[in-house]
Amino acid sequence: MIRVEDVLIKIVENAIKFGAEYADARYEKIFSTTIMYSNDRIERISTGINEGIGIRVLANGAFSFLSTNVIDVNSILQQIKDSVKSAISFGEKRKDKIKLAATKTVKDKVIIKPKYPPEEYPLENKVSFLKDLVSISREKDKRIVNATSLITDISKYKVLITSEGTEIIYKQPRVYFGLDVVAFEAGRSSWFGIRKASPTGYEYIKNFDTEVLSNEVVQKALKMLKAKPAPAGRFTVVVDNALTGVFIHEAFGHACEGDAIAAGESILKGRLGEKIGSELVTVYDDSTLHEGWGSLKYDDEGVPTQKRVLVEKGYLKGYITNRESAYKLNLSPNGGGRAQSYNHPPIVRMSNTYIVPGDYSKEELFEDIKYGVYLLGSRGGQVDISKGTFQFNAKEAYLIENGEITTPLLDVSLSGYTLEILSNVDAVSKDFDMWPGFCGKSGQSVPAGTGGPHIRIKNAIVGGRR
Repeated sequence: MIRVEDVLIKIVENAIKFGAEYADARYEKIFSTTIMYSNDRIERISTGINEGIGIRVLANGAFSFLSTNVIDVNSILQQIKDSVKSAISFGEKRKDKIKLAATKTVKDKVIIKPKYPPEEYPLENKVSFLKDLVSISREKDKRIVNATSLITDISKYKVLITSEGTEIIYKQPRVYFGLDVVAFEAGRSSWFGIRKASPTGYEYIKNFDTEVLSNEVVQKALKMLKAKPAPAGRFTVVVDNALTGVFIHEAFGHACEGDAIAAGESILKGRLGEKIGSELVTVYDDSTLHEGWGSLKYDDEGVPTQKRVLVEKGYLKGYITNRESAYKLNLSPNGGGRAQSYNHPPIVRMSNTYIVPGDYSKEELFEDIKYGVYLLGSRGGQVDISKGTFQFNAKEAYLIENGEITTPLLDVSLSGYTLEILSNVDAVSKDFDMWPGFCGKSGQSVPAGTGGPHIRIKNAIVGGRR
């Protein structure tokens, strides 16, 4: 039986023979399960195995990418020949030729061995966990009219070979689950949900007490039934760990991605070394974070990843790069090239992006606020990194009155200019937490962790429903 590694080596060697300057080939075999359980029934179960190869060739200063789930070497070699021709043709029309920043070749094997691998854990156990979350939630209070739980797991085996000599074998499991509930009373409804995840196996869910987890979500939803219209205007606000993470990922992290910088589509282009925020703000994009949802040892170009310092005490210190953007920016590649699967080429992506904790206790952030707003979590929003503007809807919010957290508020949003918000941070707490998510960009979605401490922001724009 032919080894996958030998197939990939043959692919990249022939790509060079056909005229490519560089080639890489990624084989992936992905075991996955998705289950959704709503009220008293299973809404969806999807299980499967996806296997294939993604190949990039660089010729005449242009990339061409192809992928296939039919692993027939002769057929692939013919496609590569055509792909190289296409790249050469594309290159004739490019004024700005693609070049790759140099990186060391790597030969490594990274195998994560969970106690309960997702592909081996019984399906009935996965369903039972979700059923418990839903049934307990609905039994808590008659005002809970809907409860939905979901689980997604992946076990990915990946082999990367490049024409420069890099050979990496990777096996990575992931487990992600969530619970959403809807409460209804006297014509009013409210929602609350949570998401939990880990780059491990099903031993992760055994850490959770379904009774405690369900109760937390239900009580939040019930509390929001009593929410009042929010004030609108500029206030001192306190933002929790989750919303801090969403803000620093969406509004700032994307603006630090090297492809956006090189294309002139980010407000941060040409600003390395400049002061862009409060001296209390330090930001990392850290692919090395222990058990971080977005952590990985190597990116999909075979470049070792890093703990990237984006901001240090208010000063812009770095960008996130892949090899192409690093060359354009005259920087070293730092392992920011990630692909959703073998069906996609690597592009610049974040991993675990967060603000570093400060010296204040959480309680101290509220003490001096006579009238302000406490915002927690995110229900989505919008960002324009070219203009540096954003708007996020909080999952929950409360008035702050004379240093105390008081009335729950309806549909509160935080908006404004990204760099103004960073400059107006006047307190950062010691507490720290990270949250899992899936970041979308250019039609691809990858696991990304976000988080940080609580932060206090003066003169922030708050909007609410009247």
